[in-house]
Amino acid sequence: MSKQKTIEIPDSYKYIAAFLTMNCNLSCSFCLNDFGEILNRKGFHELSGEEWVKALNRIESRENLPITFCGGEPFLHKDFIYIINNLKPELNIDILTNLYIGDKGLERFISEVDPKKINRKSKYASIRVSYHPEQMEDGKKLVENVRKFKDAGFDIGIYGLKHPDPMLSAANTQMQFRCIDSGINYREKDFTGKYEGFDDIDRPFSITHGDYSKYPNSILEENTKNCMCKTSELLIGPKGDIYKCHRDLYAKENSIGDITNLNFQIEDIFRRCNQYGQCNPCDVKLKTNYKQELKHTSVEIKEIQST
Repeated sequence: MSKQKTIEIPDSYKYIAAFLTMNCNLSCSFCLNDFGEILNRKGFHELSGEEWVKALNRIESRENLPITFCGGEPFLHKDFIYIINNLKPELNIDILTNLYIGDKGLERFISEVDPKKINRKSKYASIRVSYHPEQMEDGKKLVENVRKFKDAGFDIGIYGLKHPDPMLSAANTQMQFRCIDSGINYREKDFTGKYEGFDDIDRPFSITHGDYSKYPNSILEENTKNCMCKTSELLIGPKGDIYKCHRDLYAKENSIGDITNLNFQIEDIFRRCNQYGQCNPCDVKLKTNYKQELKHTSVEIKEIQST
């Protein structure tokens, strides 16, 4: 039997994301995965655990470039534990989760997964748990669950969202002190996208949060433009399709490959796009990269159509 062809990750790639499922057990009003009629979590087919393992084990990555399991909520994939336990040891693993999985799910994961599988050396936790006070109230139960993971040896921390709503912001402050008291690492991520609210005299307002200065007018525009775009991320949808950006992933459009295709290889090239103006904020926002360095964007864009 011939040796299976590997998938080489270009040096320019900074992120590998496997969206195991788009299903989620929460329904946050600000979710960037559920953004209207076209960009939403509906209608995604899912690979089985065996299909994921066979495909992902072809990847030859770097020690500092893990496969990040995300979604949706990755714990909702029926074969999540199987996938983690059967990835080859050379692949490091990160998990993005809300850990809202119930006591039985919690106990099963802790009992069946070796913490060493998800415990790489990094500046941030391998399991990053998002706290959403809009859905989780004071988060007391979340802290208890994270503490159980930590006591079992998992590298885990909680991430709040710098939400512009004063009530949710106050909940984050409370969560921060709760984490300090429990010996849990707590950090905050910037709010991304549009926030609509009311000022002190009850007048409605809308503010776009995030720094998009590298690619002005790239998000939330009515009209779109042509451009050339190159990604620095391997984005794998629930059924194995590869996408050049989060916008295409959530819209289920313009797939550039299939991770289950044994001949698939990454092409580190610019591709034509006609959706500049409707970019997903995750792709064009200035942020930190996997080394926690500032001023990184997930995509590089050039030749933007002039108006």
